[in-house]
Amino acid sequence: MKLRACARAALRCIVYLGCIIGRTGADREHWNSLQENDVFSPDDNSGNSIKFHNKERPVPSDELPVLQLVENPDNSFNPTERDTDYRQLRRLLGHHFDKKFMSTVRPLESVIRPNGTLDFKLKKGRPKERRPNYIKFFGTPVFTGVGSQTSKLRVSRRTRKKIQKYLWSFTHCPVFHTWKDLGVRFWPRWIKEGQCYKRKSCSIPPGMTCRPSGSTSKTILRWHCRDWQKNAVCRWIHINYPIITRCSCAC
Repeated sequence: MKLRACARAALRCIVYLGCIIGRTGADREHWNSLQENDVFSPDDNSGNSIKFHNKERPVPSDELPVLQLVENPDNSFNPTERDTDYRQLRRLLGHHFDKKFMSTVRPLESVIRPNGTLDFKLKKGRPKERRPNYIKFFGTPVFTGVGSQTSKLRVSRRTRKKIQKYLWSFTHCPVFHTWKDLGVRFWPRWIKEGQCYKRKSCSIPPGMTCRPSGSTSKTILRWHCRDWQKNAVCRWIHINYPIITRCSCAC
């Protein structure tokens, strides 16, 4: 029996190591493909970076929002006034322009609320979203495992609704929105980012925090100079900019 258990454990370790090696190789190939596209050269292979426009579906990540991109400080690489013609760039971006998340000038919202806004919408005293299952089934009989007995919360329906509403509001994780100025080498240069509010625990008992659970990708224009050398050919290219759209209470 001991030999059989050891054999099973060894087999699990081999499968686990194989998964890690395969995943690492896939990640390395993906990163190499991004470098070959020569969009830009970040310092590390982090998940919170701008991606080349390859039509990939965005994946929620704790590494959002995007870190500040390290740019070449030489102003000679900046687009000229002729390169920033609104009609030409608007036509180039096409249907990807989303005024809810983009702006060519500083939005009034960023002036009035420079620290950002909390997207916390209520309806009848509860979050204006789909009710989670752990709230929906709160108060239902729970199997204790002792003599096939169940434990039930013996309170009135009205009291149970109040408790559900309180727990839902307490564990709800709204998205915190801020407008970010990307600079003259991006168009539109103002992007509305999303962040998860992490100043307090969202669980009872404490321990869990709000983490990204949903994201989208917006296509914008990036002024790119090949190799970033003098007299290099520069042009506008399409890139995907990941944005957090939903947060959830998690470990």
